[in-house]
Amino acid sequence: MRRGTLLLLFFIILLAAGASFVVFWPHTDSGKPLYGVNNPFTTTLGLDLQGGVSVQLEPKPGQDNVNHDNMETTRQLLQQRIDGLGLKEPSVRLQEGTSNTSIVVELPNFSGNQQDTLNTLLQTGKLEFWDTGTTGGLQEGAPLNPAQYAQYNPGGKPLFSGTDLDPNSLSVGQDPTTGAFLINFQMKNNGASARFGSFTANNVGHYLTVTLDRQVITSPVINSAITGPGTIQGNFTQTQAQQTVNNLKVGALPITLQQTSEQQISGTLGAETINHSLLAGIIGLSIVALFMLLYYRLPGLLADVALVLYAVLTFAIFKMIGVTMSLAGIAGFILSIGMAVDANVLIFERVKEELRAGRLLASAIEIGWKRAWPSIRDSNISTMITCAVLYAFGTNFGATIIVGFATTLFLGVIISMFTAVVVTRTFLNLLVPTGVINHPALFGLPADALPSTKVAARRNSTV
Repeated sequence: MRRGTLLLLFFIILLAAGASFVVFWPHTDSGKPLYGVNNPFTTTLGLDLQGGVSVQLEPKPGQDNVNHDNMETTRQLLQQRIDGLGLKEPSVRLQEGTSNTSIVVELPNFSGNQQDTLNTLLQTGKLEFWDTGTTGGLQEGAPLNPAQYAQYNPGGKPLFSGTDLDPNSLSVGQDPTTGAFLINFQMKNNGASARFGSFTANNVGHYLTVTLDRQVITSPVINSAITGPGTIQGNFTQTQAQQTVNNLKVGALPITLQQTSEQQISGTLGAETINHSLLAGIIGLSIVALFMLLYYRLPGLLADVALVLYAVLTFAIFKMIGVTMSLAGIAGFILSIGMAVDANVLIFERVKEELRAGRLLASAIEIGWKRAWPSIRDSNISTMITCAVLYAFGTNFGATIIVGFATTLFLGVIISMFTAVVVTRTFLNLLVPTGVINHPALFGLPADALPSTKVAARRNSTV
């Protein structure tokens, strides 16, 4: 037996143990941890299965730039802001009305301080830096009237804005003395950094007031020139600071929105659908396993073991990377079960062809796999390309249901290639030296199909 085969077997056993821990070990929220060990991974369900919150947003009255293009740009920026919250498969779509256009935001399993989070999402996100003179220290949260400080800010316009910030420099930090959360920033190197350094150097003693949507965040005194990184301090919680950073990275909304309605929504499909989907998966897996066992006999049994490993490993990866299991995602997973044995079928048929041609079992496995590999590779790559197109389409047009389907099917195809090409082949190679699979019936072949049986038959005829 090859040493590499034993190493692969050891790797497969470790992989199966790790995947089983992720899938089957109790999670803290679902009960008492087994032997004091917590499973940190949970299943993420989509909006159609677990519900969430639905919010309708409309433009504030009095804005002249409300049109379809600006509303679509606003929708896209909101989508990016929500993606920064780490929510899986949110829905952000335009809703055309007879008199106006609104944006409907649906957030699955939305938890935490919902209203604060929604308020932060709705911020236009216009960060501005103002010179408010030597006596213009403003209270945090107070509105700023640019006309009062026009002598320091020509034309009543801010000296610097969020567009001057380097988005890669934006991050959440903490004051080492007070522990208060703050925002780290740095100006862009396209001239804004030099202008900011020159301004702060020439205006030492003035108040540099920072506003977000014309409300004061902080108003500190300039003590020295700021030529590199700076900080924006305010009464931030960690969540507020992180959401503000996300908003600044995405950019300001072209239209100011107001929330006109909010409602909790239940899963449109619910627990019954989850149970039906699980039942469908079990039935599908069982039928495929039964077919492989009856048609391919012992190799089919090995493929069934690999198929069970495939199902456990795939679901473990879904939990580890946080794939959202909407109904479409579950459908992609179930579909990939059938595709998981496709490579096994190709390999086994090639092996049987080599056996019929008179090759020994070890040689038939090796050559059969090499002959089947181009077909396996091309068919799976074609499916992965299709998944990539679906994913791009779903991402660009906000069709999250397509994104979930494409994600689960893509991951399923990759893992099925591993289980068929590596796992099943390793199992076959383990049994070759033992001689237990040399009987033709174990491959579903006639009694005289294998070379060893042909030789034995000739010997008996000569005696």
